Amino acid sequence: MTSINPLDIPDDDDGFDWEAAVREIDVACQSAKPSTSLPTNSYSSHFGPPPNSSNYLSSSNNFTKKTVPCKQSTLDSFFGKGVSIGSPPRTPLVDDPNQQYWVEGNEERPCCIEIDPEAAKTWIYPVNIPLRDYQLAITKTALFSNTLVALPTGLGKTLIAAVVMFNYFRWFPNGKIVFAAPSRPLVMQQIEACHNIVGIPQEWTIDMTGQLSPTKRACFWQTKRVFFVTPQVLEKDIQAGTCLVRNLVCLVIDEAHRALGNYSYCVAVRELMAVPVQLRILALTATPGSKQQAVQNIINNLHISTLEYRTEDDSDVIPYVHNRKIELLEVALGKDTVDVNKLLLKVIRPYVAKLTGLGLLQNRDFKTFSPSDFLNSRENFRRAPPSELHQSKYGEVEVYFAGLITLYHIRKLLSSHGIRPAYEMLEEKLKQGSFARLMTKNEDIRKVKLSMERSLAHGAPSPKLSKMLEVLTDHFKTNDCQKSRVIIFSNSRGNVRDIMDALTNIADIVKATEFIGQSTGKTLKGQSQKVQQAVLEKFRAGKYNVIVATGEEGLDTMEVDLVICFDANVSPLRMIQRMGRTGRKHDGRVVVLACEGSEFKGYLRKQANSRAIRKHMHNGGINSFTFHPSPRMIPHIFKPEVQFVELPIEQYVPRGKKVKDDKAVETPAFIAKLNAAEAGLVAMYFELPDKPIDKEKTQNRIKVLKRTFSHCYMIFSRTG
Repeated sequence: MTSINPLDIPDDDDGFDWEAAVREIDVACQSAKPSTSLPTNSYSSHFGPPPNSSNYLSSSNNFTKKTVPCKQSTLDSFFGKGVSIGSPPRTPLVDDPNQQYWVEGNEERPCCIEIDPEAAKTWIYPVNIPLRDYQLAITKTALFSNTLVALPTGLGKTLIAAVVMFNYFRWFPNGKIVFAAPSRPLVMQQIEACHNIVGIPQEWTIDMTGQLSPTKRACFWQTKRVFFVTPQVLEKDIQAGTCLVRNLVCLVIDEAHRALGNYSYCVAVRELMAVPVQLRILALTATPGSKQQAVQNIINNLHISTLEYRTEDDSDVIPYVHNRKIELLEVALGKDTVDVNKLLLKVIRPYVAKLTGLGLLQNRDFKTFSPSDFLNSRENFRRAPPSELHQSKYGEVEVYFAGLITLYHIRKLLSSHGIRPAYEMLEEKLKQGSFARLMTKNEDIRKVKLSMERSLAHGAPSPKLSKMLEVLTDHFKTNDCQKSRVIIFSNSRGNVRDIMDALTNIADIVKATEFIGQSTGKTLKGQSQKVQQAVLEKFRAGKYNVIVATGEEGLDTMEVDLVICFDANVSPLRMIQRMGRTGRKHDGRVVVLACEGSEFKGYLRKQANSRAIRKHMHNGGINSFTFHPSPRMIPHIFKPEVQFVELPIEQYVPRGKKVKDDKAVETPAFIAKLNAAEAGLVAMYFELPDKPIDKEKTQNRIKVLKRTFSHCYMIFSRTG
């Protein structure tokens, strides 16, 4: 696989032969003997990609050179990153071979992380797991360039991260490495997964989430080297000064599509760049986004210099992907839902007409509006209200916008989730607030509520639930209910409750459980991390064959045969993650349930947009992104070569637990040395166990036995 550097240096106009200078420096550096502390006349640059490094724009079938207006070359070793021709070179302030200080403006910045010169000659790739060419290629890129890896769910992003972390662990004996994941279950999942891939000794690793006190975290930042954390913990500890930021050498960001706005990932990286700190950044995601600007925002927020983008259709990925049959089933709304929708539109029409008459909404079919349309129109109104509208009317307009946003949310729930979730939202909103005041004397909204209540009194049969039961029944007719596994995804906890109730109708073939987030909602209590882990373990063990889940990020289940998406109105990103739960090790099936009308059309539109951006990427769209310079982490004199090694992996032990093995329980050695008379004497005063003694629980007892035996021995010696 060939890769292209996106950070080519533009030609200078002053006639200086930069390339010749670089070649001369290469020769000089290569003749120098590597050492842990570089001499002051051969300053090591931690900026810029190493020669022939993987600072690339690449997809498996498209490589195009991308020029970014920056200077990043071996000359950084002498002049510093981005120094202009006329500026004075940096000079060391302290002639100390163990630590080099550079002047950059008025700033003094140490490059204090020493590198192991022997380890830096190689980078290790484990052969414990079958080799996949695309994983090897992406790993090589990620070692030497800040990389965003976009790889479909189930294709081994964690392996890439583990190998990168392992090599930085080897290269920088005093460096610290951070793996950030957006939830506690993911943190626990990833620390074990990485250990089982590369086997970094557990005495150097620690998981840190919000459940761990800041004081304990501060201690661990001092004593540990590899940290698995939530982004909120990372952000807080950087701001508190307890995270030793100048010792960081590698930061891995899982579920990197979250790195937007002021999410903790973005804040943490901004804080690190402000220090500034030189570190390798590796970002992982199943898909970076369905719009080009969203991808660009992630690249900017995480200071990415390389995008490694793969889909299941790429030539180097296809051999590892099984067939996945995707079925879109259009479900009729049902008479009750249609009747409620008509009544709801009667409520909506006059308010839309009022705002349209004021010129605040487009004059179009009011059935085609969505909540986001009203949010955007309200924002435009706040920025530039119509001059003919008196200021005293502004409050009334705000109330209309807020009321319509609520009504269209209810309508959206009705069309995609059914009557019960829509009714629950309506009932809550009518209790208090501006919506309740707006609807106080509205007879049509009372008719809507009454119609919903009548439908619910008769059971409110949901067409989606009926279709879901039909799909499951057909599935288990041809698949062993003891071995086959199914995941049902739903956005709403209210729907989870309804789905679980419906599954009791086929309890003879389905043993179902729920998997929901940790926060407690209005309809269902959240699940603790311990409960979530127990649910997944029982699902893998076969106690349950169906899981009903509200989230898909990092849901670490075994391979499943069928995925049912109860909601179609989710982002393409979430849909890709859901679909990735099947078709990993053998052929799989995905069924998407979409109500007729807006949900069905919306799904088709989103999938078309998702396909369009994937096609855009493969047709050279990667070149349209603007990338950032990558710091040089490996000094120029080192040229790491890959070595394929079978790594020894010890059994993973979760923090707070101990491995139960034969070595942990043994008979004290001194007892075995007692003769029959001595043992009998000791037994008169102490009850010797028939079984081996547990060292952990009987240390005090052993000490007493030792002292007793010592006294007995003295008696025997004196009496003969």
